[in-house]
Amino acid sequence: MTKDTLRLIAFDMDGTVLQRDGEITERLQNILRKAMERGIYVVPCSGRGRMQVPPSVEVLKVPYTITSNGGLIWDETQDQRLYADLIPWEMAAEMYRDITDLGGLACFHIDRGVYYEEADREMLEQRYTFSRLAVMRAVPDGEGLIRERKEGIEKIFVRTENIEVRARIRDTVLQKYPVFCSSSSMKNLEFSMPGCTKGKALQWLCDHLQIAPSQVVAFGDGENDKEMLTFAGLGLAVSDAGDVCRAAADGVIDSCGEDGVAIWLEQLLGE
Repeated sequence: MTKDTLRLIAFDMDGTVLQRDGEITERLQNILRKAMERGIYVVPCSGRGRMQVPPSVEVLKVPYTITSNGGLIWDETQDQRLYADLIPWEMAAEMYRDITDLGGLACFHIDRGVYYEEADREMLEQRYTFSRLAVMRAVPDGEGLIRERKEGIEKIFVRTENIEVRARIRDTVLQKYPVFCSSSSMKNLEFSMPGCTKGKALQWLCDHLQIAPSQVVAFGDGENDKEMLTFAGLGLAVSDAGDVCRAAADGVIDSCGEDGVAIWLEQLLGE
């Protein structure tokens, strides 16, 4: 990989580039801007919903975002959905009910919204920063909203502090429904359609832009980044990434806290 062959930079957010304040550093902002000035595409690839992209990333005005673990590609220049891989709403409603009955704290992504039940607000406030919770939408009945809207769901996100409950939810859902499960930490589960991954969405976008995998560098830290790192010509894990991510990567860079992505890009681009 050289600065002359690089055409697209893809990066996970949480654990890869977002610091403790939930934002990327000014240093990373600067090098990403310089990459964009050179005609290189910069594409956030997150498990978050579209409305949960932090201000420090939004201000870059990237042309495309991949969110919901590959469930959605949004064309930011046209403000429209470019690609979606959705769980049918009927199945999503049943899954949501089963997950909550088993004790999971569930949120779900529809288009650019992330929804949770009002009754779970106190628990969510203990687990998320205000800035992240502020863009989520509380509803009285999650299953009811899914059935009312009759729209496909990008992702169902489950949070639990209990390892046994987490395993029970994962096993039950995978045995009952034809869905894919990944995670970004040992405290969550993320359900989407089979084959719905950041890697698949990134491949679709690269085909759309006529960019070869060899012209892509991707950065990640979690299990849900595995397919993205495998697809990219160069897949890099931050040093504190999980074992699954590190095994899929071509190399390891400095940690998120050390601003490893910024350091690596500066070295490549000669800044």
